[in-house]
Amino acid sequence: MSPAERICRNRSWLAIALLLAGSGAASAAPLPPAFPSANATIAPLLWRVQAPRGSANAASVSLEILPGPTVNIGGKVSFGVTARKPGYLILVDVDAEGRMSQIFPTAELLAQSAERDMNLVKPGVQFVVPTPAAQQRGFEYVVAPPTGSAVIVAILSERRVQLLDLPDIQRKLQEPADTLSYLSDWTRELRVPDSGSGKLMPNNWSFDIKSYAIK
Repeated sequence: MSPAERICRNRSWLAIALLLAGSGAASAAPLPPAFPSANATIAPLLWRVQAPRGSANAASVSLEILPGPTVNIGGKVSFGVTARKPGYLILVDVDAEGRMSQIFPTAELLAQSAERDMNLVKPGVQFVVPTPAAQQRGFEYVVAPPTGSAVIVAILSERRVQLLDLPDIQRKLQEPADTLSYLSDWTRELRVPDSGSGKLMPNNWSFDIKSYAIK
């Protein structure tokens, strides 16, 4: 297994569920604890360190919710992301009850993909989720309960990272700015194995966050 980057833990719910067409009803698709594939980016170690505070969006990441910020239960959604610098995209959903889940890439998507860098965003080129390859395999994002206000966070990692073991939040974050600050502080403490040497290295992260309403 390559010395890359897995940070993953079970998640019970998603405000936006990942649906495999033809499989029946949509499911919440929690991240399984098993290793998804030999090519998945894995961050096995999490080192807590004091890191200097920098820009929260040095790569100028921009996130768009399609078709718009108001969605209905059962409706399908997609996401468009652009950035000024290359990086590896992770999408995190925080539902109306404050539950945080990674919705892209998921372990299931990684296990079924032959692309080592399936979440790599190129500068100035819109990256659409689900990707065309995932859509061909029948993956869709379908809005699921609970109703209310929720947020999607686009996280762009300079180093190859594909799964995050998201922290357990002890209290509901009231505002999108609180969520962004929380994730920014948390990721600054992460150290990611270098793809060549395996040495744990600091990483640069960029963020954009968008609110949406589920009806």
